[in-house]
Amino acid sequence: MKKGTGQDERLEIVAYHPWRRFFTRSAVLLLMVALAVGGYYYGQWSIWHERGTAVIERDELRVTTREQSQALRELRQRVLAAESGNAVDRRAYQEVQQTVLNLNARIAQLENELHFYQRVMAPEQIDQGLRIDRLEIRPTATNRVYDYQLVITQVTDNNTFIEGRALISLVGARGETQNVTLPLKDVSPEVDDLSVRFRFRFFQNVAGQIHLPEDFEPEKVRVVLQSTGSRAMRIETEFDWSSQEAL
Repeated sequence: MKKGTGQDERLEIVAYHPWRRFFTRSAVLLLMVALAVGGYYYGQWSIWHERGTAVIERDELRVTTREQSQALRELRQRVLAAESGNAVDRRAYQEVQQTVLNLNARIAQLENELHFYQRVMAPEQIDQGLRIDRLEIRPTATNRVYDYQLVITQVTDNNTFIEGRALISLVGARGETQNVTLPLKDVSPEVDDLSVRFRFRFFQNVAGQIHLPEDFEPEKVRVVLQSTGSRAMRIETEFDWSSQEAL
């Protein structure tokens, strides 16, 4: 007779339900298909929604361009009327002259804005892609503190976003050392990274202040744009510090 091992062996009988297992697997499969289909239609909806928003922004820019053109025509008519008036009182001559100067300055400003919108909205006329439209640096009331503005544009025939990083550096002399490069984060309190992120459809302004160190004399501003994605581009341009003209 065989001795026991100290533990009782038990036989457990479990009911076998093949249809329950089939329905469980079918439910899981249907749930996975539903999630996949839902994700696909949600992605399609997001694409169409973004495209619709881009079209609205494009149409708003076109309206702005038409309004600027109309304003230019009206201002030119006012200038001609002010300049051709023969019965102007001499006592009001200086006031009229100042008015003419102000109107001419306004016309020049509107023409610059109109040309900017035309460059953005008429890509078939110039090369397409990422562009540096202009760099402006203006002194403030505080010594060695300057306001800067970098305008980046995307000249394209579609409405897709472009994104990437902009690296802005000052090049100049520090003491007797030439060709010293200072990244923007070292001279601008608004920037805490080596590069500034950009993401836009038509254009984006990168603006802030530059605080020059006492022993640094700037000579150039170097701007490097690096976009990401399947059509990544790299643009590098140097500007004269005094005139902000591309070198």
